[in-house]
Amino acid sequence: MNIHIRKGHDLKLVGAPAKLIQDINDSTFIKLHPSDFPGVKPKLLVKVGETLKKGQAVFNDKNNPNILFTSPNAGIVEDIYFGERRRIESITIRVDEDGEEMSFDQYTLGKISELDSKIVTDILCKSGLWQTLRRRPFSKIAIPYSPPKSIFISTMSTAPFAADLEVVLDKIPKDNIQAGINILQLLTTGSVNLVSPKKVINSKLSELKNVQQHTYSGPHPAGNVGIHVSQIDPIKNKDDSIWYISIQDVGLIGNLFLTGKQNYRKIITVAGSSIADRMHYSVNRGTLISDILSKNKVEKDSRIISGDVLSGSISNMDNAIGYYHESITVIPNVANRVFMGWIAPGFTKYSLSNTFMSKILPRKEQVLTTSMNGSKRSILPIGNIEKVMPLNILPTMLVKSIIANDIETMEQLGIYECDPEDFALCSFSDASKMDITGIIQDGLNFVEVEG
Repeated sequence: MNIHIRKGHDLKLVGAPAKLIQDINDSTFIKLHPSDFPGVKPKLLVKVGETLKKGQAVFNDKNNPNILFTSPNAGIVEDIYFGERRRIESITIRVDEDGEEMSFDQYTLGKISELDSKIVTDILCKSGLWQTLRRRPFSKIAIPYSPPKSIFISTMSTAPFAADLEVVLDKIPKDNIQAGINILQLLTTGSVNLVSPKKVINSKLSELKNVQQHTYSGPHPAGNVGIHVSQIDPIKNKDDSIWYISIQDVGLIGNLFLTGKQNYRKIITVAGSSIADRMHYSVNRGTLISDILSKNKVEKDSRIISGDVLSGSISNMDNAIGYYHESITVIPNVANRVFMGWIAPGFTKYSLSNTFMSKILPRKEQVLTTSMNGSKRSILPIGNIEKVMPLNILPTMLVKSIIANDIETMEQLGIYECDPEDFALCSFSDASKMDITGIIQDGLNFVEVEG
């Protein structure tokens, strides 16, 4: 099945990453941020000064104690930082490359398919790889021992500066992907669906077995898992669960069962107009952004974003890259407003409407900054967000129902199919400058508790 969408938009920005790849292996410290996992209530299992093996549990989830969050490196717990109300903000670990590591049983490809789903779940939970599986609705860590109706494998995002699939696949052995798929098939009562770009033809994907193959085409957000789910196996209600996972994490799961060893590395991109060397990097989870950018030139007054410019989060050099993020974006941080900017013809303004002359000129790559070009304003919806929303929903009406806390209308309008990342372009194009992604998240939080 090919999923083709027409609604959406590809941002053409200066600073795309080259297809070169560089390994980052010389980190002194790594950090774990429990806030990377929505809904998790962390319980510490270590103390400052404790020596850790690679793969040893650092904290677990009070709601699901079986889910362990492990150290990507051997080392010593250097610091545990608490925020307000003793909330755990980060755990810093001093890396010891010569330290010990945890190990698990090894299996052949044939033996993997004979395993019991409970054994598989136990191994994934103990290894720290269970959290690579997330569930919809709500985009939280999958619930162990509660099989979903299907599982989706996301291969390549269509967001700006996403990691190139060919570069990623070149680093993942085919057997690891196949083993990972065989494991996923044991965890669901339905199908495992792999969705890849139509333009990418790679034997590592085309020769895979035990998986339903699909393709996608069209502008962003064509690569979002929410778009794929809505077309292949739609979510009908709160209890209708699907899981999803990145192709890179499928490879890590396969590696765990084939070798008995944990690997936490992933391919990311470093890109944006405010950084000199833009390319792909192979990093360990928990690697500090300062280590990733240590040999790079970052322009003064820049905004560092963990993730992409549409749905990433503000970060800084002292933080680790987000657990689920596969890019670091650096763009100009501009606070100044252009005087009377709205009255100019706007030959160089980036616009999705007919407000500026740039709309009718040939599009070229542009430098976008953090500037909002003014404050929030009261403007009636004129169809801007509908033009970039490929889901079969009414986004304006959904936003209104969320603001009104109208659960019944939210459910009728398809709130359970939604995720903030699917509405990132809506926030970008909205003339009123509402944080639509934040509103969608508020709506999901509300119906999860009250629905």
